[in-house]
Amino acid sequence: MLVFISDLHFIDETAGQHNIQLSAFEGVFRDIRDYTEKFVEVKIVFLGDIFDLIRTTYWLDVPADQRPWGDTEGNGYLIEQHAKKIMDDLIAKNSNTLAFLKDGLKDVFGQDVEKIYIPGNHDRLCNVYEDLREKVRNTLGIPGGKAPFPHVYDDMQLGNQYKVFARHGHEYDPWNYEGTTNWNDSDYAQVPVGDLIACEVAARIPHTIMKNVDGSIPDDQKRKLLHNLQEVDNVRPFLSILHWLFYRVSENPSLKDVINASLAEIATNFQNLTYVNRWYKRHGKFLKIDMTDEVKALIEVFKHFNIDAAEHLADIFTKIFGSGGVSSPNDSDSYLTNKAVDFFTHTPDYRSIVMGHTHNPLQVPVRVTSEGLEQVYINTGTWRKRYIQGAVGGFVGVKYLTFAVFYRHDENPNQFFETWTGTLKEL
Repeated sequence: MLVFISDLHFIDETAGQHNIQLSAFEGVFRDIRDYTEKFVEVKIVFLGDIFDLIRTTYWLDVPADQRPWGDTEGNGYLIEQHAKKIMDDLIAKNSNTLAFLKDGLKDVFGQDVEKIYIPGNHDRLCNVYEDLREKVRNTLGIPGGKAPFPHVYDDMQLGNQYKVFARHGHEYDPWNYEGTTNWNDSDYAQVPVGDLIACEVAARIPHTIMKNVDGSIPDDQKRKLLHNLQEVDNVRPFLSILHWLFYRVSENPSLKDVINASLAEIATNFQNLTYVNRWYKRHGKFLKIDMTDEVKALIEVFKHFNIDAAEHLADIFTKIFGSGGVSSPNDSDSYLTNKAVDFFTHTPDYRSIVMGHTHNPLQVPVRVTSEGLEQVYINTGTWRKRYIQGAVGGFVGVKYLTFAVFYRHDENPNQFFETWTGTLKEL
């Protein structure tokens, strides 16, 4: 039995209390055990974005050249030390859950459980530094010490029991993968602009606004405002943060000037980052709208932001650039689906390709080969909460939980895979 989960995003909670409770993991794995008629082996693949070293305000409090997108040549050691501190803090915040994943799974299944770790974009640093690789392995109970983690799970190279190929999926997302299609370790180590959007924009919004609010509102309102602002981390699509800010702070009209000024501050900070200007030069295309134009436009919206015009600004932005890029996950879903089709075209012997990254669970039948092999693309979604903008206004927050299970022929000759997605809407 081969189990895939992804996009857990364990964090240090400086950017919000978004960690998943231990009870969710206990329940899921006991359900897998109880509902599986027979399993010869148990393998669990952590398919990326498990430990999130990007969604934290810690980086905002260290000098810019000591952040992962700073001067890596001159400050590599300091960046590594900061990353290890974030890792230690998030391990402490999730100690019970991680102890269960390390030692409790054997008790659940009554046998040793093999665990495989495939890094994504938000845990990219876990594969860059040797000490962090060792921390991940020690935390989850994976042998191998400081050896690099693989970037794919290729069952055809590991015994061909399941006919499954898996990768996190950020490799196909130009916002979150800066390497080449050589797919080597140095490619995966490159800093993508998505790291800056997640930290220097999304995480900085509550960080900056609350700093500027200071004592201008009562403590109970301040706590509520902080919570609402930190939930921006779960808003999808990303551009909806403009609507989100309007929606969440409209109850505090006295804060309009503070919010406008705070977003202008965030924009100016972003524009002044050395990485950003290098990225503009590297990706800008002459006489053609590209990724750099979209980022520049979004930052200009922030720089001249007016909360009263937030919805109008978002609509204009979408009309100019469409629903792709930072503005929507749907583009990533389509892109990954197309890549899955391309994968099966060139590798016809696999039954399934599995990816995560988009936080949107999918099961996409791709084709039946001339030999009768049915091929399916599966996306493992997320275990995080997502806020989706309503069709006629507002936001609905729903907790998601997705996993996929594959069976060997000698475990279940009549069943290849099953996927389960649960949703929980709390009042």
